[in-house]
Amino acid sequence: MANKINNVSIAVVVLAMHRYKKLKNTIECLRKQTRALDEIIVIFQGEDKKIRHWLEVQQDLTLKVQDNIGSAGGFSTGMQTAVAHGHDWVWITDDDAFPEQDTLQKLVSTKYFDDESTGFLSCVVVDADKEVYMSPVPDDANKWYGTVLDEKCLPILSSAWPGCLVSTKAIQAYGLPIEEYFFYDEDVEFTNRIARNKASYCVIDAVMHHHQEPSSNLWQSPERYKHYVRNKFATIRLSGDSMIKKIGKQFFWIMTIMRCVLTGKKPIGVLVPMIHGFLFFWPKIRYPKTINRKH
Repeated sequence: MANKINNVSIAVVVLAMHRYKKLKNTIECLRKQTRALDEIIVIFQGEDKKIRHWLEVQQDLTLKVQDNIGSAGGFSTGMQTAVAHGHDWVWITDDDAFPEQDTLQKLVSTKYFDDESTGFLSCVVVDADKEVYMSPVPDDANKWYGTVLDEKCLPILSSAWPGCLVSTKAIQAYGLPIEEYFFYDEDVEFTNRIARNKASYCVIDAVMHHHQEPSSNLWQSPERYKHYVRNKFATIRLSGDSMIKKIGKQFFWIMTIMRCVLTGKKPIGVLVPMIHGFLFFWPKIRYPKTINRKH
């Protein structure tokens, strides 16, 4: 069972692979949080022996080593570990994201923290130049007036992984990230699934610095666009839309891909994951094994 601070226990899950220097910085930032973490769980999915050895000799880390099954699989393992260890909340981050010293403190200081009706709380995410990006998708702006000035919170519809603080009760009730996604849309689908059922917020003075490495062009990498194109179908089907809207959005996605291929804007290789996603990719939501889930 977890050790609890003020009767509330928070674990952080860090997904690590190959960024040695950034990982060490991330861990150090987590150790220095003004609201101390109850457990630091690292999911290592890499092959670098130097990184693995460093992780193994850290006395204050819980280390899980597994094959690379993507961010969806890594965070699913981390969340299951946090639930099994009895934590109330799980804070999600990558090995290239660095919270400010009081980021967690600002998250837990909101009135929505440790509230049964809250699904998750997220940070404002900034890049290495301190420009806001990857930050949560806000809900209807009319809802902001009751929260943003006094509470420094915005109601949101979804969130990226870095800095997302999720209630383990919400995970128990509404399920884990879908491992089959591997990456792309897995964070949006998971957080939107929770936000449809429990109020979720971005805490606008809680900041996560995400020093993400530049990625190659999506459409020049079959490994990347395969997941992007395929996963979109499952995300639509698992959304809270009506059946008619789900069907319409799937066919709109097909037409968008087809038009881009015919005009030469996208490679013909996208047709394979498009067909696969539409006809064969029907992943199911899984739940932590040791709890009674909400139906």
